Amino acid sequence: MNEFAGADERALGSRFCRTIILVCLPFALLLNGCQNTQEQTFEEKKSQVLKTDGLIAFWDFEPETKGPMVNLVELEHSFPIYFKQIGDDQNYTAANWPYQDSMSAILWDHSGPFGRAVKFNQGHNYGAIPRDSFEDSRLNIHGDQSFTLLAWTKFSGARHMVAGIWDEGGWHKYMGRRQIALFAGLFNQKGVIAHVSQTGAASYPQSRVAGAQYARIRAIDGAPFDNDEWVCMAMSYDGEHDRVLAYLNGKATKLALTDPVTKDVFKLDHVQSTNPLVFKGPIFSPDYFTIKYFGYDLTQSKVKEHSLTIDLEHHRIQYHWLPHQARSDSIDLYFDIRRRDSSILRRPLHILIADTTWHVFDHLSHMQYGDTIVTHLSLMEDQEWKIVGDTIKKPYEEGAPFTFGRALGLASEELEHGSQLYLDGVAVFDRVLAEEEIEKISFVKD
Repeated sequence: MNEFAGADERALGSRFCRTIILVCLPFALLLNGCQNTQEQTFEEKKSQVLKTDGLIAFWDFEPETKGPMVNLVELEHSFPIYFKQIGDDQNYTAANWPYQDSMSAILWDHSGPFGRAVKFNQGHNYGAIPRDSFEDSRLNIHGDQSFTLLAWTKFSGARHMVAGIWDEGGWHKYMGRRQIALFAGLFNQKGVIAHVSQTGAASYPQSRVAGAQYARIRAIDGAPFDNDEWVCMAMSYDGEHDRVLAYLNGKATKLALTDPVTKDVFKLDHVQSTNPLVFKGPIFSPDYFTIKYFGYDLTQSKVKEHSLTIDLEHHRIQYHWLPHQARSDSIDLYFDIRRRDSSILRRPLHILIADTTWHVFDHLSHMQYGDTIVTHLSLMEDQEWKIVGDTIKKPYEEGAPFTFGRALGLASEELEHGSQLYLDGVAVFDRVLAEEEIEKISFVKD
């Protein structure tokens, strides 16, 4: 073999090796990427949410080693999520969760957009942020505060509440601590449901039709979705324009569907829009809420709603009626505050109502949790004041916790009624996100 032939062989061998390297390198990079790309993708998605303007809170449900799951946003409030079970008041973490039966065990799913979803199963296990952790923060959504709430969700069974501040109060007409919440599966619908409440209790207690004991103020998105698939559910409230919207994967699909209780109250003769939904607010809080009176005859009275706004912060009350122009008579409003069945007033108030003037009432500053507001209306008949309808007893309670995968206060159905779902992320913003903004961070494949 001459030196030229050897050089050719060496060159051929070198070229062959380079060819093998060039051909195999992309596959090697691809294999290496399989180990890292997923994690990077999850982190990129989280970063995209975190960079969106107006973010109040964002949880990805990645458990801490020993502590509660916490908000990813760098704020003075950590908003810790604890694991809970109905009937047990203790707060738990994933590390010390004591229930390991098939209904209660904490399970994880890695197939969602952020790669670490937790399963909440009705009341057997759910997530909760204690009220005192967010009472004085922007997460305590109430009044005319605009907001957007998103949840990256996969239902595995029964549908009910996904996330929000919502206590049904045993479904008594004047009980409950409802503020805002995302739901699915209600009202015979398979789409996203955006619930808001002005009263904290039943929306229309003056009605006697079936379902009047529940909250009825809700936007329902017109696009249904199936179980066992990841979706981005969202809701928003525009406090300036009085509008609630529900979204699926960034799209708000219009829907017209008249609620039967609303129809009974207002005697509606045409179909109403339920996405978007008109809601004039304000959203309930323990210190600013509305009481709606019950018992008068809707078929005979031109007034469809008599209500009283309680503003404890400014120590005042205000009476309203709808439609405003329908009323022509004066009303006597009885108002008392009871503590352990005894009035804390020198004597109950009797206010002659002729308009919607605010009535300042300093004794409201003395109210304590556990007190009860007692009120009713009277009309003049045959030169005598006569009570119209029922005397209302409204308890003054601390606000509800922020819960995940579970609405509280479900009466006798505490463990049998609720959601079965995986949550991979929940985010709350202090403004109304545009559809394209929600769609951009939905992270759901077409």
